Amino acid sequence: MYNLFRFLKRYYYVFLFLLLEGISVYLISCNQSKQGSRIVFVANNISGSFYNITGSISSYFYLKSTNESLVKENARLRQMVNSSYVKTVNATHEQTDTVYKQRFSFIDAKVISKSVNRRNNFFMLDKGTSSGVEKDMGVIAPNGVVGVVVKTTSNFSLVMSVLHQDSKLNVRNERTKTTGTLVWNGRTYSLGQIVDMPSSIPVKKGDTIVTSGFSRDFPEGIMIGCIKDFTKDGGTGFYKIDIQFFTDYNKLEYVYIIKNFFRMEQDELLNNVKEGEEK
Repeated sequence: MYNLFRFLKRYYYVFLFLLLEGISVYLISCNQSKQGSRIVFVANNISGSFYNITGSISSYFYLKSTNESLVKENARLRQMVNSSYVKTVNATHEQTDTVYKQRFSFIDAKVISKSVNRRNNFFMLDKGTSSGVEKDMGVIAPNGVVGVVVKTTSNFSLVMSVLHQDSKLNVRNERTKTTGTLVWNGRTYSLGQIVDMPSSIPVKKGDTIVTSGFSRDFPEGIMIGCIKDFTKDGGTGFYKIDIQFFTDYNKLEYVYIIKNFFRMEQDELLNNVKEGEEK
């Protein structure tokens, strides 16, 4: 309190000047219409700028919660698209009942650590088994495929990125419907490569590449990238294709983990086929 009095005593003339200046401005604005309107105009501009700045600051602090809300909403909408359902038809006594069963659901998650410039890259997410995440689940971003879950704990999961030497994903040219395998050669995180796509069917620069739907981890038609360049490998009859990823993996913040409700059934069927081949 003593320091406050000292401060006021030391700078009282400044406060007195500001007070008198304010009174003068008020008297001028009341008695001189032209000067008064000018003062009001300037004051409104200043206050408008102030509110604009404070509004921008408050919007920035609410940006995180807004993004999280949008991610959750996108996950809910993804579960409503046709590719997340399968159509089953049961005909009994000339009566046909058509039922749509949900095949995929989506769990929103945030990227908490990542690598993009190594030969083998991984992403760590803030969701684990307590949120329903399991090993071998696919992970996608708003603009493309991210990778596959390889390890989980109660609260976290580790994703093997498509930027990994062991990553192999079956993909399709959206225009020609031909399929191939997406791999990564380790050069740059913005480019992927497609192998095993037959050169007998012409491709074009700019063709869109999507998931084929043959994988148990990803729905059909998830965007991946577009063809940037290609050459024919005459000795094999396949293309060597470079694609530009739609996703900037270095800036990736939010993802969706895919749960395939039919995966266990598909795995059981494949295991039966393998056991039959071994006998």
